[in-house]
Amino acid sequence: MQQFSFHSPVHAFFGFNAIDNLKTLLEPYKTVCIVCGATSADKTGFRKYMDEYFKDKNILWFNRIEENPSINTILKGGKFARECKAEVVIGFGGGSPLDASKAIAAFATNNKGFYELLTEEKLEKEPLPVVCIPTTCGTGSEMNNYSIVTDTEKLDKINFAKANTFPKYAVIDPVFLRSLNRKTLYATAFDAFTHCLEGFVSVRSNPFSDSHAITGMEIILSTFAEGADTTKDETLVNFLYGSTLGGIVILHTATTLLHALGYYLTNEKKIHHGTANAILLPYYLEMMRESGVEKCMVVDALMEKYGFNISRWQDEMGYDVTIKEILSDEEIEAMVDYALTKKNSEWSPFAPEKDFVLEILKRY
Repeated sequence: MQQFSFHSPVHAFFGFNAIDNLKTLLEPYKTVCIVCGATSADKTGFRKYMDEYFKDKNILWFNRIEENPSINTILKGGKFARECKAEVVIGFGGGSPLDASKAIAAFATNNKGFYELLTEEKLEKEPLPVVCIPTTCGTGSEMNNYSIVTDTEKLDKINFAKANTFPKYAVIDPVFLRSLNRKTLYATAFDAFTHCLEGFVSVRSNPFSDSHAITGMEIILSTFAEGADTTKDETLVNFLYGSTLGGIVILHTATTLLHALGYYLTNEKKIHHGTANAILLPYYLEMMRESGVEKCMVVDALMEKYGFNISRWQDEMGYDVTIKEILSDEEIEAMVDYALTKKNSEWSPFAPEKDFVLEILKRY
C-alpha cells in the first residue's frame, strides 16, 4: 500500500433535531449573517426558528443567492457581511448557498477583487467562521472547502477553495429536506451518487476515500431500490447521509470528467446540476467500461445488486433523454472542448481524449 493522507476537519452534527446544536454553536457570537436563497428559510421554517430562539442575536439575512451563484453575488455578500460587522456566517440551503457562504466569509475579511483573491495561495486574513446547514442531499458542501462560483461572462465554473475555507461546523438535519419536491430530491441524490462514484474511480482516491465512497453508493442505491419514497423520513436520512459521505470523498479525490461535462449542460442549457449528472452517467460508465477501468466492475456490481435502473429515475426527473436530444453535434463538441479544459477531467480513471469522448457521447 502506498502512503496516503486524509483529513475531514469539519465538526458535524447529523440527524433529526441536530438543529438544536445551533443554540450552543452561536453562543460566542452576537451578529450573525445568514446566507441563503430567496424563499428557503421561510419554506422550511428556519426563519421562524431563528426568530424564536435567537432573539438576543443581531440576525442579518443575505437572501440573494441564486442557483449557481455568480461572482457578483459573492462580492455583494462579502461587502454585506463586512459592513454589518458580522461575526459568523450561516450557510443555509442547497449547494449554492453553502458554497456561497464559504466564499462570502472569505471576502468579508479580505476586501479584494474575485480573481485577485482567487490567485492568492493563502488568504491574508482568516475568513469569518462558517456554519453550514444543508437543505438538499446533493453536494455535501458542508463537509469540504469547495465553493463553486459561476463567471457569468465567461460561462465558466470556478472553484474558490482555500486551505482555510472549510466550515467550522455542519448541522445536518433531515427535517429541512421535508419541503423538497420529489424531482429536486432525486436530482440532488444523483449528484451525491456521482460524487461517491467519481471519487471512487478517481486517480486521486485512497483507502479512506474508497471506504466512504462505497458506503455512500450502497446507501443511495439501496434507497432507490426501496422505491425512494420521499414522504418517508428514512429516505431523507439515507440520501442526506450519502450526500455527506460524498462531500468527504470529493474533498480527497475531487470529481472527474463526468462533472466537467455536466457543468456545460448547466451553464448552457440551465439543466439542474444533479440532473445533468444523471443524464451523463450512462455515457460515463460506458467510457470506463471500454477503457477497462477495473473499479468500474465494482460500480457495475453494486448497481446490479440493487437493480439500479438509471432510465427509470431519469424519467422521474423528466429527463429520460439522450445527449443528442439536448445538444446538436456542434454543441456536443463544444461541451467536450470545455470539459477537457477543466481540472477535474485530469482525475478521470482513463485518458479523456476528445475523439473517444465524442464517439461515446454521439453513439446513442
